[in-house]
Amino acid sequence: MAKQVDFETSAELKRLFSRELDTWRSRHRLTLDDLSARCGVSPSYLSHVGRYGRIPSKPVLLLLALNFGMQDPRELFQAANVDEPWPFENGAQIAKPEQSANGFLSVKLDMAGLAEAIQSVVRAELRPRTLKDLLSGRPLRIGFNPTQPWLFELNDRGQPNYKRGLLPDLCAYLENSLRCPIETSIVDFDAYIDALRSGEIDLFGPMLSTPHAPSNILFSLPINRIGMSALMRTRESPGLAALPHPKRFEDLKDTSYQIAVMRNSRAHLIANTRLNRSNETLVICSAVEEALDRLTVRGVARPVHFFICSSMNAKRHMAMHPGAFEILFDTPSTMIDIGDNAFAIRPDWPEVVPTINHAISFIMNSGGFARTIRAMAEEYGPGIFEPVWNYPRAGNE
Repeated sequence: MAKQVDFETSAELKRLFSRELDTWRSRHRLTLDDLSARCGVSPSYLSHVGRYGRIPSKPVLLLLALNFGMQDPRELFQAANVDEPWPFENGAQIAKPEQSANGFLSVKLDMAGLAEAIQSVVRAELRPRTLKDLLSGRPLRIGFNPTQPWLFELNDRGQPNYKRGLLPDLCAYLENSLRCPIETSIVDFDAYIDALRSGEIDLFGPMLSTPHAPSNILFSLPINRIGMSALMRTRESPGLAALPHPKRFEDLKDTSYQIAVMRNSRAHLIANTRLNRSNETLVICSAVEEALDRLTVRGVARPVHFFICSSMNAKRHMAMHPGAFEILFDTPSTMIDIGDNAFAIRPDWPEVVPTINHAISFIMNSGGFARTIRAMAEEYGPGIFEPVWNYPRAGNE
């Protein structure tokens, strides 16, 4: 299982650091321990840079570039996604050991230039970053969530057209409201956290928001609310015990019931908390297709009795696979949960959340898009798909 990391990473920094470290080792006949001592950090801290592309602090980046003697040290800043100029004049370098009287490394630099660079960094840190600052002229990148195909126009076979439908229309509204171009792509649900943390995308969704989301993922205001239900297997499978229908959701605390959930989804959280089910007692899936196979196929490894998912998707799967399973907890009185369907926002952009929320509030209060949401709510019914009635009134920018 891949190790979960709790720091920002950059694939480009990982590649550049590994290259420069190999060159530095060959040139000086020194080790990673020597380099970490010169940078004032532990060897494990620097090993994370080479192993995961961990983005270190700015002082460490400066010391790495100076130790490496890089011809263009700005490359290191760019690889670490630091949108600031290199603070030293060309030619700044670390003196050789024999040039240092006290045995410590020394840096040759212009002190006036250093003071000016420090003042510039401090001013930049104190000034709130705007969406325009963060984008630096590039489009806002939004990853579409393919597990909500009903947000798109569907063809006769039920396959989504990712260029048309409710979500593409919303992105067009957001372009106008945020005054920036938007670039969209399809991102698999099991990859959205890494895509947000690495900066590959800026927003992902919509998705059922999850309190205490992994890696401190942020969430916007919802565009609507969605209920949650469960699909139950109707066909016997070898090795899977025949069990009675649960009368209520809490009956699934019994670990005899095998339950599938999507990793890091709201269903995963609910199974952990409301059902007190540990991950070891769940079948955690990376894709919807995997969960459906475990629910329908005979003889599959680790078959399940139930798949917990949104009520919208439960209805869709029932229509596409008639007779393959039964839907439970799909009425307003029996619904497992009703959650906000919102955009996930990259964790290093907390200052952007009010801007995104302002845009969503403005769009929903403008009338046209709200009417579309209400029409869908009437089509699908209470609890299954609901509008949000209490958007804060968008003020002047």
